[in-house]
Amino acid sequence: MTAPRSRKVLSRIFDVRVDRWMSWDYLSETADRYKVLLVDMVIPKKATYSETFDEALERMQLTQEDINQRKQEFTRLFYFFLALSLLVVCYALYMAFRGYMVPALISFCLAFYAFTQAFRFNFWLFQIKHRKLGCTIKEWMNSTVNHTPKKEVIVKRTKDISKSKDDE
Repeated sequence: MTAPRSRKVLSRIFDVRVDRWMSWDYLSETADRYKVLLVDMVIPKKATYSETFDEALERMQLTQEDINQRKQEFTRLFYFFLALSLLVVCYALYMAFRGYMVPALISFCLAFYAFTQAFRFNFWLFQIKHRKLGCTIKEWMNSTVNHTPKKEVIVKRTKDISKSKDDE
């Protein structure tokens, strides 16, 4: 009878349940949160509804003067973030050549962030200039916008339909 009692005493002193001392529940919850964050960052969300550029202007009650002001703001921000990113890349290269790899890596990360901000403002500027929401990256890279024709406008006629029965 002494063996079970000693096990109880030892189990109170030394917890042998790995899931408890590793906090398995906390680790699994944290992993699930990181998974959700990663999916939210990588997979773009689908638009719940589509609207044209003019409909969006009307909904937000924006005038052409507001649009011109936004163009100027986005242009300035694009050039600011582009210059900042190039400056930080130069600093990162300097730090790398001096042998300071950790500051160089951090600087490259900051430059990457500045490049993404420059891209964002340039992409928004592209959409405003072409007056189309939902442009693709391919359209931005080609600097052309593919306008999809409306379904009501498309009417195709063949030779058989154009002939009337009276002509025969």
